[in-house]
Amino acid sequence: MTGPAIQVGAAVRAVRTRHGWSMRELARRAGVSQPFITKLERGDMLPSVATLYDLAHALGVSPSTLLPDVPGAGIEMPDAPGGYTTRLLAGGADRALHVYELLIPPGNGDAEPFQHPGEEVAVVLAGVVLCTQEDTDTEVGAGGSLTLDPGIPHRWRNKGDVTARVLLVCDDLHRDDEH
Repeated sequence: MTGPAIQVGAAVRAVRTRHGWSMRELARRAGVSQPFITKLERGDMLPSVATLYDLAHALGVSPSTLLPDVPGAGIEMPDAPGGYTTRLLAGGADRALHVYELLIPPGNGDAEPFQHPGEEVAVVLAGVVLCTQEDTDTEVGAGGSLTLDPGIPHRWRNKGDVTARVLLVCDDLHRDDEH
């Protein structure tokens, strides 16, 4: 696959083996399959952003520990289950801030609420999105922004008729010593 996939796989393998865990054990803790871990560690695939955070949580490290340095063009992550594309634009290994671009087609969005440590700021560059956090819906249009606590389950949905383009800036407050 790509250099970033190989780097993410190597980072996951390094932390997993440092714990003395089998691939099966990591899969159980992260809620993924053992074949997924095999493909990931071989560098055959990149995890989605949600799965990256699940792996980091299971391994007791910050997500940035598992990320490579970001090349100039960014790293396209696999499509989210809700049918949209995420690119990591800036950040990477052991960086406190990560910048993602979400491209959400009309009617699409996160299938399930998602949570992660830290803080998150979203700037809507195009379209209209709805952020649902607990029982609160917040609609944000192009040019608008939203700061949220990503530790509270949340999800994004496109409420408009054009592809929404959202810039997410996330800090990584999770520290390796929290587990």
